Amino acid sequence: MHFWCKHSAAEVRSNTHKGEKDGSALTLHAARDMRVAGQVCLRHVEKPFTITGVSLDMPAACTDVTWTYRHVENVIYNDGVPYPDRLVIKDTVAVKMNVTHVIWVLFDVGERAVPGCFDIPVTVHTDLGDFQATLTLQIFAVTLPGPADEGAFGHEYFMNTLDYFPKEGAMKRKPCEPFYECNRYSPAWWELMTAFARTLKYLRVNSLYIAVMTLLSDSGSKKLPDGGWHLDFTLLDKYVEHFFKHGAFKYIAICAIIGAVNGKTIQSLNEQGGIEWIEIGTSEAEAWAEAFYGGIYRHFEEKGWLDLLLMRLQDEPHSKDYWLWAREKCRRYMPGVICGEPIDTHAVGRELAGACDQYIPRLEVYHAGMDFYNERREMGDEIWCYSCCFPQEPWWLNKFIDLPHRYSRLIKWGCFSQGITGFLHWGFNHWGISLYGLHPDARFKGDGFIVYPDAERNDLGLSARAIATVDGIQEYELLKMLSRYDPEAAKAISQRVIRSFRDFDMNEDTVNDARREVLEGLAAYMA
Repeated sequence: MHFWCKHSAAEVRSNTHKGEKDGSALTLHAARDMRVAGQVCLRHVEKPFTITGVSLDMPAACTDVTWTYRHVENVIYNDGVPYPDRLVIKDTVAVKMNVTHVIWVLFDVGERAVPGCFDIPVTVHTDLGDFQATLTLQIFAVTLPGPADEGAFGHEYFMNTLDYFPKEGAMKRKPCEPFYECNRYSPAWWELMTAFARTLKYLRVNSLYIAVMTLLSDSGSKKLPDGGWHLDFTLLDKYVEHFFKHGAFKYIAICAIIGAVNGKTIQSLNEQGGIEWIEIGTSEAEAWAEAFYGGIYRHFEEKGWLDLLLMRLQDEPHSKDYWLWAREKCRRYMPGVICGEPIDTHAVGRELAGACDQYIPRLEVYHAGMDFYNERREMGDEIWCYSCCFPQEPWWLNKFIDLPHRYSRLIKWGCFSQGITGFLHWGFNHWGISLYGLHPDARFKGDGFIVYPDAERNDLGLSARAIATVDGIQEYELLKMLSRYDPEAAKAISQRVIRSFRDFDMNEDTVNDARREVLEGLAAYMA
């Protein structure tokens, strides 16, 4: 049996062989309140075998540390290449002859963990015998800030928790059928929302993206005979409170209600409480804007959520006119509320100068207009970035399954290097769209599959890209901490890893060495 370990940044595929320098020991570097992972790899060149379990012997001195493990499954597209991405919970796994199987061992280091180096034996049980690796967990006397309090980085996904789940008695939508059977707002659905919230917390997602119109419609909100609107926030409140109870959020992002890209219409409510589209510029649209934006503002003020509010007005606008129309309504009816937008053309980004509070250019758009966005930052605007399908060229960082999963990690290093304070990705769980998912013909492979459906457990499954994203965010926070003590050292370390979103170090060990160096520097300053 060939048996070896690799850091979480390494791309280990089913045809990967043990390297000359690979051994069955690995050191993982962590702060307190941090999650770290290592990979244990097995390959038998003469016969198939079955993994029957994984056990770990945690030293008594290694306190406030929990662990779990997940098996890696491959995703295969028309190109026939097995891409390792899906992390699954299984008791037994059959492994074919001359195929490498990977197990991720994940540690959660608590805030009360004792600093030090701890050798942790990890045993993989198989029908051919037991095989043991030693994962050394080096915990530094540094505590990572939580995502919802002192954490400096904003993290948001466009998430779909409503459309895949019909209301009671409604006809199921086909994209939903292969996944979950629960109806919207049923007890099983609320249990699944708990899984969503906990997964978001695990992935350090601290901006809760909400499709408000569906929640308003399902609560009984509707247009009144006198031309006004009744807005019922019952389900919205229950939804937000449920996610805040089980997650860790510092922002509430309201989904845009203007048609995306070239949209000239805005979502509204009719007399029956259904969602319909009305044309911007009409008297009805003017009245609805006052009712919707003003109603959200007053309600969030009453609930004490106003300081958390982020408004998304028109996803990827290709014309300034309708976005600026909505921005003026927000300025009038939602004074002081931050309005930000994903921007996929630099020309529109420039046209929003002075109106947009939070620019979220796509990676290559930021790169093309770096001077402009740096200027807006100096004038007090916040700069995030986002990815959605493009840039598709492999020399850009992105979150596709057919790119190394460490690219998701390096994006966050790029954010620190460029002074960017948050990141948005559009496709958390857009499972029903073949163009962005697991369909063999998918063009943007897995871009809508950051997590996987796990209907059997009424839960969510993780991807290697999701864990890599957590690694990057944690390292962003560590770099931010180090920059308070030694900004030049933090900058120099980050620049060795990445200079821009298309200029970065491809060596898988570089980012792990950089993490260790940042932790050592922080521990020295905090001693």
